[in-house]
Amino acid sequence: MIVVVNEQNVEVGEQTTVAALLESLGYPDRGVAVAMDSAVLPRSHWGTTLFDGARVEVVAAVQGG
Repeated sequence: MIVVVNEQNVEVGEQTTVAALLESLGYPDRGVAVAMDSAVLPRSHWGTTLFDGARVEVVAAVQGG
């Protein structure tokens, strides 16, 4: 199935969770915020299974100034 991550189509398996998606895309364990379908998704809900057409926005904190 296809989900949209930061405006890019990504093919994932049927039972892929948000956490598994982030891991597969190489995001770090900390310093990441996620929204799914325009709603912020708390880390406690990253076990949520994705669905076809889900729109996921991922923002990773960067150090610097």
